Amino acid sequence: MIDSVSYSQMRIMETAQSFRRLNSIYEDSAGTDDVVGAQLSEVAELLEEAAGVGIRAVTADAGTGRAIKRAAASVGVRVESVMFFRKRSGAAELSVIARATRHGCVKAAELAAVLTLHLGKEYIPSKGGRGVITDKPNEFIFEEAPVFFTLFGHASVSKDEDIVSGDSYTYLSGCGGKTYVALADGMGSGNVARRTSGDAVELFEQFAQTGFGENTAFRLINAAFSSRNDDNPVTLDCVGLDLVTGDCRIVKLGAASSFVRQKESVTIIRPSSLPAGVLAEAKPDMQEIKLTDKSYVVLVSDGVLDALPFYDKELQFAKILESLEGENPKVMAERLMEEVLFYPRDKYRDDMTVLVLGVWKNR
Repeated sequence: MIDSVSYSQMRIMETAQSFRRLNSIYEDSAGTDDVVGAQLSEVAELLEEAAGVGIRAVTADAGTGRAIKRAAASVGVRVESVMFFRKRSGAAELSVIARATRHGCVKAAELAAVLTLHLGKEYIPSKGGRGVITDKPNEFIFEEAPVFFTLFGHASVSKDEDIVSGDSYTYLSGCGGKTYVALADGMGSGNVARRTSGDAVELFEQFAQTGFGENTAFRLINAAFSSRNDDNPVTLDCVGLDLVTGDCRIVKLGAASSFVRQKESVTIIRPSSLPAGVLAEAKPDMQEIKLTDKSYVVLVSDGVLDALPFYDKELQFAKILESLEGENPKVMAERLMEEVLFYPRDKYRDDMTVLVLGVWKNR
């Protein structure tokens, strides 16, 4: 009788290989920049990760293994084997085969606490894994605890008080070890623009929660909007932050400039790409930056910068951001909007949205 788990893994791997073969065909016919080929390749990687392939496994060295076993023994647990795993995302996991040696059970969280003390990195029980160690040997998975946590704030003003804003946004916290903020700006204002931007944000949420990378997600959204032929393009802006490493990606499709504040200095991330839906082959702008404790990333819709009466609007907004005091992202977003609204204008040209992502180290 074929083992059901092994058979399932085999079927997943066969499917992944089929996607890779299809990807090679698309590369031959459409080139390496083809969005369908990129999608097929990423689906293959997700399937391989689900099957346990594409995850680098390393046996713990003798010294580390002994340290883990001594730590486990201090809480009444016998560890029989130790393995470290690193996923394609870079996230690390620790797998141990363990059983309780004393009467009763031991919580997996107790073992995680002593592993943290002896390994110098904070580990927590993996979500969905076993939570109690009994006298029967079982596998327990521990993952690196997030080094960073985030808070989010926003402020919005419609072009006309009686018309809904054409901007939509989302904040996804702890999504596969990452936090995402995305902003979509539909062309114009009112219900049509709001529906267009809302569709783009909903698509991004689905791709992010499935495990697609930011760049691939944006290219797929662009392809979807290009196929509509309804003359309703939308700009897209996204921040993707790895909560363990602090690596941050800022990805744009025709969006306004973004701003990163670290240690009282502000970096301006300027765009160059077209909005989603204009050209099917358009590629997003992507910039990577390392975030540290007390970093802030600010996304704005076009209307915010357009409302500033300066030649270099981005530089002026950066100066305003740099001058702000306090650390609450919600308060910062409101203060930024107040500064923009300070300049008198009979009627604003566009809807305005300010999103602020604050990043701190866990203490």
